[in-house]
This record gives sequence, structure tokens and C-alpha cells, in this order.
Amino acid sequence: MDNNETIAAENLESHLSDDYKLIDVREQDEWDAGHHSEAIHIPMGTIHQKIDDFKKNDNYIIICRSGARSGKVSSFMKNEGLNSFNLTGGMKELSLALKK
Repeated sequence: MDNNETIAAENLESHLSDDYKLIDVREQDEWDAGHHSEAIHIPMGTIHQKIDDFKKNDNYIIICRSGARSGKVSSFMKNEGLNSFNLTGGMKELSLALKK
């Protein structure tokens, strides 16, 4: 069941200024190729191990390359009782939004 709430790429900066945390779940090589300056890198495969590090009262925006992996992670986090949101279109969409 998909219980994801989403955030559009063009709205990311306003959410970050409201203290949302940006979690990048891409692999190390993708991260190394470029990432948002405020992103925290936690590869998708390690989220289960780090789930207790997340705070129930914080808001998390999850990002990957295109939105598929981040959707899975966001759904998992929501099932764990966390406030998580999938960034629609991932880094692809974000790079287009930043060019506007």
C-alpha cells in the first residue's frame, strides 16, 4: 500500500527553511556525482539500521534519483511512525526546478 505524501521539487527550499530534513538515499557514487548542500546521505540499504536515529517530531523529505527508491523509503519510514515525504521526481526533477 502506498501511503506516501509527496513534496514537489519546486517547493523543496521552502520546506527546508521550515526545518524539514532532506535525506538522500542514493548510492555513494550517485552522491559523489552531486547532491543538495543540505542533504544528509543515508543509502537506502542502511535505512533499516539507522531508523532509531530519526526523531518522531521531525519532518523528513526523502530523495533519490527519480523518486522510486525514495518512495519506498518514505513509505517504510511512515510505517515506522515518522513524518516522511517523498520528493516527486527526485534529483532529476530537482535539477530542473533549480534551473528555473
